[in-house]
Amino acid sequence: MAPNNYIEFINDLTSLVKNKFISMDHIDDAVTRILRIKFTMSLFENPLADYNMVNEVGSQAHGEIAREAVRESLVLLKNEKTTDDPMLPLPKMSSKVLVAGSHADNLGYQCGGWTIGWQGFSGKSLILLSCH
Repeated sequence: MAPNNYIEFINDLTSLVKNKFISMDHIDDAVTRILRIKFTMSLFENPLADYNMVNEVGSQAHGEIAREAVRESLVLLKNEKTTDDPMLPLPKMSSKVLVAGSHADNLGYQCGGWTIGWQGFSGKSLILLSCH
C-alpha cells in the first residue's frame, strides 16, 4: 500500500530483511496470504477490472456508504480503571465528554490512510477529503 513511493518502500524492506530486522519467513507468510486471497478471488483468471462502473468510484452514494460504515464501526476500547470502577465504556447518560489532542477536531487525522488522498492529511475539509 505504497503507490507513490514504492521504490523507497522496496529499498527499505530489502534493507530490513538483509539486516535481519524482518525475517524472510515473515515476508513469505505475508506474500502467501496475499496470493491465497487473490487466487480465491480469481484475480489471476480475470486480471483486468471491469470499467463499466468506473464513473461511480468516489460518487456521493459511495461516500454515504463509507460514512455509514465508519459510524457503524467506531469502537471505544475497554480500559478499566479498576475492576470495581471502570473508566470505559462510558455511561450512556454522560452529560459531557472531552475529546482532546491533535486528532480531536481533525477529520484528516481521524481518517488516516483511508482517504481519497491515500495517506491522509491534516484538515477538516469534507470537499477535499472523503473517508473510505
